[in-house]
Amino acid sequence: MSAVAEAPARQVQKWIARLRKEFSIAVDGGRVVGVRMLRDAGGAKYEKFSFGETGELERLVREEIEEYIRGARKSFDLPVDLSSLTPFSRDVLRATARIPYGETRSYKWVAETSGRPKAVRAVGQALHRNPIPILIP
Repeated sequence: MSAVAEAPARQVQKWIARLRKEFSIAVDGGRVVGVRMLRDAGGAKYEKFSFGETGELERLVREEIEEYIRGARKSFDLPVDLSSLTPFSRDVLRATARIPYGETRSYKWVAETSGRPKAVRAVGQALHRNPIPILIP
């Protein structure tokens, strides 16, 4: 591998190493309920959170996120629990999850797909409160 090709690979590895320190995963009952990016490298302002079991599921979440960042994964195969969200927010995230990798859709499209075509601004608010924004961007 040439030095030019190695540089981006090293950058990705450095970014992944930093990312490992900057996000936390919340699991409950064998399902992912939250993934939070911390705003500061040390996490001083945003306390890491994790509840219920960790261990194997947390390792799997981190592994899949790293694969996604490296470009080796286009979607996630993780059990998620959206039961703490309102029915509207769950519908919005389900619609958003159907957007193919590398593509974007408007809030209007998400509102229509979630069955509430006039709730365009509410879609933005639901996405703002998304507890798993890495898994369902």
